[in-house]
Amino acid sequence: MARTLKVLFRRDPSRDRQRAQIRFEGYQMFWPDGRPVMTGLDAFCHHGQRLLSLGRHLAGYRERFLELICFPLSGREDDLTRIPGHRIRRFYLQRKGRTGRLHFLDGTPTDMVFEMGRDEPRVLHWIGLTTIRDGEQQWFDLAARPLEGTANGLLHGVHAGLAGSLPERQLEPSAAI
Repeated sequence: MARTLKVLFRRDPSRDRQRAQIRFEGYQMFWPDGRPVMTGLDAFCHHGQRLLSLGRHLAGYRERFLELICFPLSGREDDLTRIPGHRIRRFYLQRKGRTGRLHFLDGTPTDMVFEMGRDEPRVLHWIGLTTIRDGEQQWFDLAARPLEGTANGLLHGVHAGLAGSLPERQLEPSAAI
């Protein structure tokens, strides 16, 4: 079953940084009620920005609400989840102690690390860290889609355009990975 988070992404240049040849663009994240999302994630590399379509979804604006959708899988070889018009990428979460690091399909680790005791339980459940044991992996497909309505309207309880839910999982035959 898909797990979703609805989050406001607000561009924050003060969180920009560079590590070696990798440039990270900074963001603040907020729940629809305006509270900050408590997570260690505050910047995304080019791949993360593309996956979340931050450039395309922000389209020149400073902030935008996105629905982040995690589709847990039984393994790497599952059919790729399809949502027409959306970029979907396959990752796995590797748990080590109280942390879980996201890895690309080819096994390359990302800088995205989730940590019990630091990140909100809601975020940890969404990514699946609370459902796996130390040393285990959880494969999943990840997608993002913009939510209709303005950030201001959503923060003040006007949920225009949020009617209609995403089907639990839309599958189409996929090309070999």
